[in-house]
Amino acid sequence: MPGLLKLLDQLTLSILPFKSAIRSYQTYNISYTSRRIWNFIKIFISMHLSRISRRQIVWGFPPLLMVEPTNICNLKCPMCPSGNGDMARSKGKLDPDHFKKVMDTIGDYIFQVQFWNQGEPFINKSLLEMVRYAKTKGLMTLTSTNGHYIRTDAMAEEVIASGLDHIIFSMDGTNQETYEKYRVGGDYNLVIETLGRLSRAKEKLNSKTPLIELQFLVFKHNQSEIDNLIQIAKNHKVNRIAFKSVQVYSADQAEEYLPDSDDLIRYNYNGQSVAVKWKIKNWCRRLWMNSTINWDGSVSPCCFDKDAEYAFGNIFDNQVTFSDIWRNQKYMKFRKAVMKDRKSIGMCTNCTEGMEEPYARIVEIDDL
Repeated sequence: MPGLLKLLDQLTLSILPFKSAIRSYQTYNISYTSRRIWNFIKIFISMHLSRISRRQIVWGFPPLLMVEPTNICNLKCPMCPSGNGDMARSKGKLDPDHFKKVMDTIGDYIFQVQFWNQGEPFINKSLLEMVRYAKTKGLMTLTSTNGHYIRTDAMAEEVIASGLDHIIFSMDGTNQETYEKYRVGGDYNLVIETLGRLSRAKEKLNSKTPLIELQFLVFKHNQSEIDNLIQIAKNHKVNRIAFKSVQVYSADQAEEYLPDSDDLIRYNYNGQSVAVKWKIKNWCRRLWMNSTINWDGSVSPCCFDKDAEYAFGNIFDNQVTFSDIWRNQKYMKFRKAVMKDRKSIGMCTNCTEGMEEPYARIVEIDDL
């Protein structure tokens, strides 16, 4: 894949994530209140004290909250449990009133809400209502989409007007044949139309947001299309591309999907077995800095808990607050288990936490 390797050689990868973060925060509309800053200081200090002391110390709330609008999807991606039918938990859509109650309790403390997990967020027709409510709290808002539901100019303008700060389009190909090999059931041309529609709406409304990002999972079958994707991004006024290494679950999937370049593979694969390249350390910052609320109110440690197998409670229970769950016995025991023997926890053996190299290479289009 010479196009990508040449491109990556031209960029300073060690500082690129930091530079991208600075640009993002300059674009986003966030309220940096003293309460939020103090909460971040508390959770940051307690996280590092926990790491040093090997005890579970939790002060403050997670700065980042992942909220699942729905776990229903219109596509059938072969390695996604929502699309391939492997997901065991029930499917549904997040009630916006429940979301608002959560925001009313912890919205003044956190910085960011990511509206995704499993499923296609725009299937929940209340998505933008929830984005707007999060923005009334001064929060950074992001979502990730397959680009099939913003079908009119009016809808694109509604996305802009909601105040959404960042939108990620999953687009793993530059033609229908390559795109639908993984995004099974998807319409490549519809995604391209949506990109153009959203860019025009930003111009019409003179808005810097949302920052538009293309996420390109680098597979064996699309690795030759890197240069084409960059040109598409330029043509549609995309801000950023994330070239992301793919997650696989078996040797058969590794054989079929992993690209040729070891630079964008997160596994050691010998033709018979597959395992992450890095040593799985007994630590995870996500247990302090992040938390995930599924559509039904169950609270999971992170997005790798696809079936909410490790859920710590339900925030939609009228007798329970997020604070109760965040520090309850189940959450604390899970933190302890991770700090004792993380590799014994199934989902943690295929997680990006602790990677010694980036699992996604970020390219800012303005730098090209």
